[in-house]
Amino acid sequence: MPREILVDWSLPSGTASRSVMMFQTSAPVASQRVKLKAFLDTIKSQLDNAVTWTIETSGRELDDTTGALTGVWSESTPSTGVGVVNGEPVADSTMALMQWRTDHIVGGRFLQGRTFIPGLSTSNLSNGNLAAATVSAWTTAGNTLATSGVGFGIWHRPTSGSGGIFWAVDTASAWSELAVLRRRRA
Repeated sequence: MPREILVDWSLPSGTASRSVMMFQTSAPVASQRVKLKAFLDTIKSQLDNAVTWTIETSGRELDDTTGALTGVWSESTPSTGVGVVNGEPVADSTMALMQWRTDHIVGGRFLQGRTFIPGLSTSNLSNGNLAAATVSAWTTAGNTLATSGVGFGIWHRPTSGSGGIFWAVDTASAWSELAVLRRRRA
């Protein structure tokens, strides 16, 4: 069953953003939050120093097949961070994109996920795209999270009469182009 761990972002403009990360409930939430923080601590070296993030200290646990709420988790250790680049951030709607891949097939396609990461500094761009060093560093950080043994994964929500499923992430990659999050699920 999936456990939802939320990351709240605060941007220089005062805009707020949120990343939803899913983990297997069989692993300890404290370990999951530590590994998620390690991932964020690695990528913060490319984020503007006016960007902050906080990993929430409580959240939901869901039935992967139905999406029904099955419980809540709580872990009181504070977990926050701040970007380190003194520079100009990209526009609020422009974000870096982490792509998460599994080897599981759902509906004739590989189960995949994405995380949009706000607050990127313009100093980490090259010709309008993420600099190669940034792509490499973030891909390494994402793969470290994926293979950390804390059950990081993708939850495919139940849709159109088909049950949901949770599957562990196998590989990660940072997309070299900037991305825009156009809509969120309700």
